[in-house]
Amino acid sequence: MRLSKRLKAISDLINPNSKIIDVGADHAFLDIYLNLYKKCECLAIDKSKYACRSALENADKYKANIKVITNDGLKGIDLNNEIIVISGMGTKNIMKILDFDIKNDLILSSHTNIEDLKNFLKEKKYYIYKEVIVDEYKKYDIIYARKEEKYD
Repeated sequence: MRLSKRLKAISDLINPNSKIIDVGADHAFLDIYLNLYKKCECLAIDKSKYACRSALENADKYKANIKVITNDGLKGIDLNNEIIVISGMGTKNIMKILDFDIKNDLILSSHTNIEDLKNFLKEKKYYIYKEVIVDEYKKYDIIYARKEEKYD
């Protein structure tokens, strides 16, 4: 299975055997890859029933063991120590999804207003642990952020 440069860069930030929640997972190619090649436990979330159906079909095609649910962001999701991945949407949507008390590590890739996203993370007491720029059709800024007090 081959990933786009952007999704491959995101996967490179994730350690084997991690627990992942992928919000806006679309067709779940990242989750399938992480499950197959890094033995990650993945929950793929999308608000589109069509995207979730496609994700399940792709998981079946590649024989990946991922969970897929139709949901609007993280509403009602019990968070523990998962890494939350939100990629492929704008900063306003990402901020809306994350606008509650959260302590999870975050991997974010916004298509718009990256400085607004960085300011939002700072307000939420996150620091940028790693940042990667990927040039694929356009430049993508991928941020791995961690909660400050979590590591004091």
